[in-house]
Amino acid sequence: MLLGGAYYDVKEHRIPNWWILGAAICGACLTSLAAPEGRTVLAAAEYVLRLIIVTAALFPLFLMRMMGAGDIKIIAIMMACLGFPAGIQAIMRGGFLGAVLALVKLLMQKKLQQRLMYLFVYFRRLFQTREIVPYYQADRDGYGVVIPFAFCLCLGYAWYLLKRVF
Repeated sequence: MLLGGAYYDVKEHRIPNWWILGAAICGACLTSLAAPEGRTVLAAAEYVLRLIIVTAALFPLFLMRMMGAGDIKIIAIMMACLGFPAGIQAIMRGGFLGAVLALVKLLMQKKLQQRLMYLFVYFRRLFQTREIVPYYQADRDGYGVVIPFAFCLCLGYAWYLLKRVF
């Protein structure tokens, strides 16, 4: 599920909703199948609840265009499948890798100072006007500053799995 989402994110800068829906359904089925006998319905309900909680918690980042909708949905599915403690570990690893990738990309493009200034100005305007405007706009900013975060999340999950094994 994550590899497919990462592929689409790298190739198209978006993750199709049909892929997200398929991943969510697979996650619900696997969660239900892995549940102890007699807890199948409860496991499915907990899965859906985690999905809703994480999506709602991250939705403001989408409104500000600081994170794509597909990335938020992938994070919600990861949290729903893994549960909160394990999901947080996997997502934090992916976030760390994403931050490193973004830093390297900005340093190579010599745009770190420009983007930090832009971020500072954005938050200053947000606090002064209390008006939520998009932080990122593809037509204005281009894709040069974008990182495929689903790819980073996929790597973060792999790192989490390796850490559990070793």
